[in-house]
Amino acid sequence: MISSFKKPALLLAVSAALLGLAAPALAAPKISAQSIIVNPVPTSLSARVWVDRDRSGSQNPTYRIGEHITLYTSVNENAFVYLFNVNPDGSTDQILPNRISSSNGSSNYVRAGQTRAFPASGDQFTFNVAGPYGLNRVLVIASRRALSLTELSSYQNGGSFATVKPKTSQGLAQALSIVVDPVPSPVVQPVPQTDWISDTAYYTVGY
Repeated sequence: MISSFKKPALLLAVSAALLGLAAPALAAPKISAQSIIVNPVPTSLSARVWVDRDRSGSQNPTYRIGEHITLYTSVNENAFVYLFNVNPDGSTDQILPNRISSSNGSSNYVRAGQTRAFPASGDQFTFNVAGPYGLNRVLVIASRRALSLTELSSYQNGGSFATVKPKTSQGLAQALSIVVDPVPSPVVQPVPQTDWISDTAYYTVGY
């Protein structure tokens, strides 16, 4: 888990509540225990996510409770980016979008070739590693079109970070599959499956 502290320290907690099941669809997003959610359809869009102790995004560095961590993401095309930290117990912190990052840091629209850091230099808060101990997954979803997260997360009581509803990794994966492949309706139009992609990085909270 990542706790966000303003300066002076002010804990901004993110809680969770269970969401329902995904609806079946042709070439539906794949749910993977390791990557959370994967697009089975080839696309030219790509996204990367990594942490400050492993810029390759392919390793599993260890952090201790209380240490600062910085998350990074980049895309090869202009895209809307959604960033999550999936904790060892399956609960999830939504990192982006948020309401606290400085300047354009709170916007989840990222331009091609741009690298975004969270927190960015100039932000008046830090991300501090918290429990539980174990493997954390940092998940990025990039989409050429804005996604509706209404059923996935919401801001409560004027909070700066949205509360993610699913309590488990499986619940998150199912909810995300609905977000990227919703049941067509007059209100919500599905995102073409070639218009989104995901990537996952790892780190461990150790003793």
